[in-house]
Amino acid sequence: MQLQQKSSQGLAIACVVVSVCTGFQSLRAEDAPAAKAVKLPFMVYDERGSANNHYIPSGWMGNAKATKMDDGCSTNPHGGKTCLKLEYTATDNWSGIVWQDPANDWGDQTGGWNLTGAQKLKFWARGEKGDEVVSFKFGILGSDKKFSDSAKGEIADVKLTKDWTEYSIDLAGKDLTRIKTGFCWSVAGQSAPVVFYLDDIRFE
Repeated sequence: MQLQQKSSQGLAIACVVVSVCTGFQSLRAEDAPAAKAVKLPFMVYDERGSANNHYIPSGWMGNAKATKMDDGCSTNPHGGKTCLKLEYTATDNWSGIVWQDPANDWGDQTGGWNLTGAQKLKFWARGEKGDEVVSFKFGILGSDKKFSDSAKGEIADVKLTKDWTEYSIDLAGKDLTRIKTGFCWSVAGQSAPVVFYLDDIRFE
């Protein structure tokens, strides 16, 4: 679009507007420090307090008051001494937790990890009773955010069993140069409170 100005004052204003818009576009193009490269496999959750853990489970969504998480559960972990125990005690509404980098960021800050080379996001899960329905995903920050995820993936409405089962999200062909939300689970209210367990969440 071409704008014509009839005064030097108007021209000055136009220059300011163009300058501000140009700067904004550069920011949205992520003219920011590159995300940190990683060595695979890259753990999201290994053990409670492990130096191998990455991302922070700080993004509590939906009915957070009815949501509980124990990141050091010792009840039958898949590997090591601990696993994650998640509970949603309500029977309506929904809930979820997002693992973020940096913590508590919904797309307003730089951060994330460069996961280039990873082929799968893998994790182990089991239900307390079986038949619990849970959705799993990564990369929930869309292009409407100032600093978005460069890719996303999901396996929806997984019906868990009482036994540990490995699940995976395929990463083939995805741009993994900046993943800020490395893991997420969500549940809708079901006929009874939902209790399930997660362990060994990693990118390979």
